[in-house]
Amino acid sequence: MSSRKGSDNDGASPGKIFIGGLAKDTTLETFTKYFEKYGEITDFVIMKDRHTGRPRGFGFITFADPSVVDTVMQEDHVINGKQVEIKRTIPKGSSQSNDFKTKKIFVGGIPTSVTEDEFKNFFSKYGKVVEHEIIRDHATKRSRGFGFIVFDNEKVVENLLGNGNMIDMEGSQILSCTPFIVSRKAR
Repeated sequence: MSSRKGSDNDGASPGKIFIGGLAKDTTLETFTKYFEKYGEITDFVIMKDRHTGRPRGFGFITFADPSVVDTVMQEDHVINGKQVEIKRTIPKGSSQSNDFKTKKIFVGGIPTSVTEDEFKNFFSKYGKVVEHEIIRDHATKRSRGFGFIVFDNEKVVENLLGNGNMIDMEGSQILSCTPFIVSRKAR
């Protein structure tokens, strides 16, 4: 469940970015207003839980001009008083997806009922998991709905990317194949 504008092509385009760590009270208006200063937006979405309708803390923006993404990636971003993570999406089957090697993936939209062991076991069917972490709220210790998986080799991530970036876990579509690559400016 989500709130969006534009067509749902269910994939990545050269002008599409992932925005993680959104404050739960971020509205579509605030979200789009923040990013429209960089250029024309053709599609946007803040992902929502299909059962509760509450925001899941991440979304996507697609710019008409793909070169805008490079500018956006160079800056730090604070929306609703909270620093967010920006990641470039990689189109399924793109040659760009072969230009990097990584063992680590970002996983968004993890159902809050999923335990650390279930998280690891789920991804173990794709390859050997050497590290895993569900990110939790510091105060409440509740799942923030995203985490990271590190496999023992890059081929696992490459194979996972080859199947698209949405995987079903406990009846929820989760963004699972976003390679974790540090492509932002160094802090």
